[in-house]
Amino acid sequence: MPLIEWKDEFKLGISEIDAQHQRILALINELYAMVDEKKYTENNQMDHVIQELADYAIYHFSTEEKYFQLFGYEKKDEHIKIHEQYKAKIEEWRQRYNQDKNPAIFFEISEFLQNWWTWHINNTDRAYVPFLQANGVK
Repeated sequence: MPLIEWKDEFKLGISEIDAQHQRILALINELYAMVDEKKYTENNQMDHVIQELADYAIYHFSTEEKYFQLFGYEKKDEHIKIHEQYKAKIEEWRQRYNQDKNPAIFFEISEFLQNWWTWHINNTDRAYVPFLQANGVK
């Protein structure tokens, strides 16, 4: 059973960003399934999924930030700061795991990702939707 089911309530109405959000949630579910099945001993798989999550989040953030810059979104600095905090948290976990190789960290990461992304999509990201749509982004 996935950790996060994609629901219509997650749709922002901007196809590119909705598709990216779906991919992020799929990666979170992949990580969660590996943790749930105790595959965290298979370091290469776990490392690969975590790296893909980190890389894809950066790709997604760059998409949003491209639109913020292009259209002059007035709350872009505030939103970008949230992105930077997220990236710092992921890097902190990567360093912690590399130091002690304690698989318990994957439970913590899964819970954080579920909470952070559902909140971020439904609140932080939803705030820019009217602005981007008014500028023709669909």
